[in-house]
Amino acid sequence: MSNLKRFRPSVESICSYAHCVESPSSIPCAHCSLTFCLHHLVEHQTAIDNEHKRLITTIENYRTRLKTIEFRDNRYELFQQLNEWKTSMNENVEKIKNEIDVTYEQCDQEFHGIKETILNNIDNEEMNLKEILINLEQSLHTLESSCVELIISKTNPTIRLMKPNLNSSGFSDLQNKVQPDLDRFLSTSEVIFSLDYDPNDTTLFATSSQYLIIYKLSRSIFELYDNNGQHLSDINYDHTHYGDLNQITWSSYVNGFLLATSKQLLKLNCTTKRIARYIDIGFGFFKDICAGGESILLVHNLGTSLGDVIEHYSNNQMIQRCWKSDLYPNESNMKDIMEIFRIRMSSHLVAIDALFTDKILVCDILHAMKCLFRIDTKHCSILSMSPIYDTKQWVLFVIDEQNESSQRRMLVINAQESDTQRRMREIKCSNLLPTNICFFGSKHFILTRTENDDEENMLFECRKMHNTF
Repeated sequence: MSNLKRFRPSVESICSYAHCVESPSSIPCAHCSLTFCLHHLVEHQTAIDNEHKRLITTIENYRTRLKTIEFRDNRYELFQQLNEWKTSMNENVEKIKNEIDVTYEQCDQEFHGIKETILNNIDNEEMNLKEILINLEQSLHTLESSCVELIISKTNPTIRLMKPNLNSSGFSDLQNKVQPDLDRFLSTSEVIFSLDYDPNDTTLFATSSQYLIIYKLSRSIFELYDNNGQHLSDINYDHTHYGDLNQITWSSYVNGFLLATSKQLLKLNCTTKRIARYIDIGFGFFKDICAGGESILLVHNLGTSLGDVIEHYSNNQMIQRCWKSDLYPNESNMKDIMEIFRIRMSSHLVAIDALFTDKILVCDILHAMKCLFRIDTKHCSILSMSPIYDTKQWVLFVIDEQNESSQRRMLVINAQESDTQRRMREIKCSNLLPTNICFFGSKHFILTRTENDDEENMLFECRKMHNTF
């Protein structure tokens, strides 16, 4: 007896056709998971046959086209584009040549005017010999290295002409140049005022000639003080809208404090007490910032693949992007090892704290971020790095990791020192146990320090120097 069962339409399912009003009996399609009544099954099968024929026809058409196609010869169009680019570049080169002549004449005239001013100041009876020597040495160094330069981008066909910033060292006002007596300025200083200080709450602070600004993390506010310690105002900071605050610096060029955040660059106006996006630079993940004169330097994180880059802006125009590979041009592996942690500007020089290299790099922003020299900081954990006005010097507070008691030391980097062995030297901390310093005004500085080796008792002091020359 046969085991085959006679096929019977199902009476439990309904037709998959949306508007079917036929009998509820249905038959499953052999090609898909749908079910249909007998009438719509025939229509469904016809549609499947037509689709199958269409696919076969299309495949055959593509096969025929594939056999006949040839590699496209677009050399004429490419040569035409290249010729247009060449013409444009030649015009640009001729334009730059004319700019070089004009710029040279302007700079040469400015150069000789400044040189005459310096020579006249040498005979100034109101200045002592030490002042004259220091000013003359600084002036000679800057003038001898001043020239008009070209910055030719490696990544795109652009050429930029850079003028020397002959006014950056203050040649027109040599008598007002502040030069602290670094060996005695701490021990002879006096406290002008002090503020409550919790390093976990007061995460950032910065100064100008008139103002001290402190960021309080717990309340998301800036506290604004004058240089006498008088509290002027509290300014709210919208953390969600503006992004994480990474660094603060004063810029005389923008006449305000610049705030580098994880989303954008902001400006805090001390007069209006308002914060707004600094539109000339705008959005980005800015990890650090420093400024001097017309220049603004930013550590800009461009994402996982590109990493950090130092961007130099002058008069709100980007002058250069300095990649990590530019800082170590002859050591290609360093770009994968180092991290740009801190940048601090003094005059036209910038000190770069490069993590994982045990080095601080001193570069010249007037010479396309050329690295002038590197300072070895091996065995030292750097707590802070601060410029000493525009003297091309920086103060470092470090912890000596070779010392069993983790001794705290104060070091000074002097970019004007010709003796390479003396470019970094130690000066005494006078038992003040400082962790950070920030110079402002003409004779004032902010000092954060611990009291009596007690790491929990921290002091925030504004001090006045009595020894400058």
